Amino acid sequence: MARASKLAIALLLGLAFTTSNVMAGETNTDNSKTTEPTKVAPALSMNSCEAKCIEPHAACAESAKVIDTLQELANAVNKHDLTAIAEYLDDSVTTFDEGSKKLVVGKEAVLADLKTKLDRFALTGDNPLLSYTIVHPYAQVSGNTAVVTFTALREFGGTNPHKEKCNATDVFVKVGDKWKKLHYRGRWKKLS
Repeated sequence: MARASKLAIALLLGLAFTTSNVMAGETNTDNSKTTEPTKVAPALSMNSCEAKCIEPHAACAESAKVIDTLQELANAVNKHDLTAIAEYLDDSVTTFDEGSKKLVVGKEAVLADLKTKLDRFALTGDNPLLSYTIVHPYAQVSGNTAVVTFTALREFGGTNPHKEKCNATDVFVKVGDKWKKLHYRGRWKKLS
């Protein structure tokens, strides 16, 4: 059964983005993997860039829901919609900032940190984020906790065009019937 993965993040939560061509993986009964395009998102806004998720892999049906949540969070980040982003964060969310070596604790602090980062990547700024790609997100669920690992790629334009890569890990917790981000850690490295 095909499932739409509306896109993945990893943002700084790694970043900002919008879905362009989202890919969903489907495992056949013969265990071969097929990939088919799914929905195309609306036109890009002034605050969003091209983004896509390539070959997501869910360990089970519940893992697919976690990847979908990651994608929905990415779309909210891409739109710089802090109200929507807050809906996908657990109250106890933490992120580890590799640059400053600081642990950012709590929803309000994480949102403030994210807003600062998003402001730097706006399409109207000097360092616009042009594309964001999550490669091979893998989600593993154990009870009400899920871990998603993935590689993320982002491309910037403006006065200092360059590309970056990040190996990231997100931890989600199930609250009621919704998955919420509990922790993020990743380190961005400049490629070119």
